[in-house]
Amino acid sequence: MKLKKNSPIQALKVNLTAALELPEEVMLNLPLITITGKNNMLIENYKNIIEYSQKKIRVSTSAGIISIDGTMLLLKELTKDSIIITGTISAFTFT
Repeated sequence: MKLKKNSPIQALKVNLTAALELPEEVMLNLPLITITGKNNMLIENYKNIIEYSQKKIRVSTSAGIISIDGTMLLLKELTKDSIIITGTISAFTFT
């Protein structure tokens, strides 16, 4: 079931998560992005891959689109829950 951003159920989830100090990325299905240096990026809780080339990767998440720019970008590992991207990452944006 997809929840609207301002729905009472979503507001309850947000408030409950904050009150119980639970991890937001787990409870609210938000993306968790881990960058190691400039050569590795881990994205958890993604929806799908929109664009993939050696210079640009775009990934859809519940909170927006993550665009990764760089050179020799490679999807090193791809599971239903996470993506590992390697290569030289020059920039990333979240829209």
